Amino acid sequence: MQTEKKILIVDDEDSIRQSLSDVLKDEGFEVLLASNGQEALKALDAKLPDLIILDIWMPIMDGTEVLKEIKAKYPELKVIMISGHGNIEAAVKAIKLGAYDYIEKPLSLEGVLLTVKRAFGESGIRSLTQNAPIEGQESETIGQQRNGETEKRRNGDSHSPIPRFPDSPIRMHSRQRTIKRSVVLGGQGLHSGGKTGVILSPLPPNSGIIFTGLSSEEMIPAHLDYVSSTDYATTLKRGHASIMTIEHLMAVLHVYRITNLLIKIDREVPIMDGSATYFCQMLEDGGIAEQNEPLDEIVIKELYIIGNAANGRYISIEPSPNLTVEYSMEYPQPIGRQMASFTLNDPEVFKKEIAPARTYGSIKDYGKLEEMGLAKGGRLSNVVLVDEEKVINTSLRFTNEFARHKILDITGDLYLLGRPIKGKVVARMTGHTENILLLRKIAEFQK
Repeated sequence: MQTEKKILIVDDEDSIRQSLSDVLKDEGFEVLLASNGQEALKALDAKLPDLIILDIWMPIMDGTEVLKEIKAKYPELKVIMISGHGNIEAAVKAIKLGAYDYIEKPLSLEGVLLTVKRAFGESGIRSLTQNAPIEGQESETIGQQRNGETEKRRNGDSHSPIPRFPDSPIRMHSRQRTIKRSVVLGGQGLHSGGKTGVILSPLPPNSGIIFTGLSSEEMIPAHLDYVSSTDYATTLKRGHASIMTIEHLMAVLHVYRITNLLIKIDREVPIMDGSATYFCQMLEDGGIAEQNEPLDEIVIKELYIIGNAANGRYISIEPSPNLTVEYSMEYPQPIGRQMASFTLNDPEVFKKEIAPARTYGSIKDYGKLEEMGLAKGGRLSNVVLVDEEKVINTSLRFTNEFARHKILDITGDLYLLGRPIKGKVVARMTGHTENILLLRKIAEFQK
């Protein structure tokens, strides 16, 4: 860490300022302090810092107003917003106004240092994910880490964000990718029913795709090892933290070959209109950045299969020069018999042919989902609903929209091995559970 890096801390609470100051000084930073927005703006004119940590809720002049003035005068200066009374809506607003990131109080040592290191172009991800609190343990927060305790670290699991199969048939195909700048999207959770949102931020090479909450405390690698549920959506869990409904976003990351990304989220990826279209646009708004590290792909060399073709429910993958997914389904009307096929060789084709396909469900299933505590956010605008005769709330975007949506889900789940896959997938009447079982078989036989 370079000692000449200057960080301005702006917070009206003495304890927060002092605790943050102690932690950052221990890491070799020069620290400047301000107790309100006006002091902060004067301090900027006297000595421009390299980074600002800015509280939102302050008297005289709140952090949002201060942020606007900072970005108007110093547009390239990175600002990390913090708040003890915030939520995902506050995070979305802050990022849209130009903040580099948002952290929710109580602040954790790991979360603050991770965000600061990212702001200065360092990852910190690998060491932090390897030393995260283990199940049943609570992280210490800023203010509890005083009196010589700032160097304590929890010992956790040793999963690497990008697991490598030592004997797997891989080849160097392209470069790793991230995005050029942070982007944000607000919405509603399909199953939690609450307001939610997602913030995407760039990460250095070899960091992997990492999910985290607003406090940046518990980080969950987007990997098969952390899948905890496949009931109507794919859910990741680590320690006390879990992230629901990741498959649509993961499909877009797979197609655009994004390998290093921090995804900050509040419990559940927003459902938007039930498709992946918004995530395609979000990623393009962030800009794709090629990185100077090679990308290892998983190249399937033999047939793997889950289920049995004889009973009509199966999913398989076999060698192919590209990722191809074929899906078929057969239900009573109004769904009927549907088939779809997609070869992943052009994100633009995916954006037009697969991404718009929406989540669907039947009216009779909603009672069951409510009993399970799911689909609380289901609305006429984000789910294609069918009864025993017809689609009741919208017009289909494709005659085989439901089969196309299954391809979307498969493409997302397949990315939970941490690298793009080359192989042909053939599936019939399957869902997330079978997708994950197939991944486990691939991982098992490639170790």
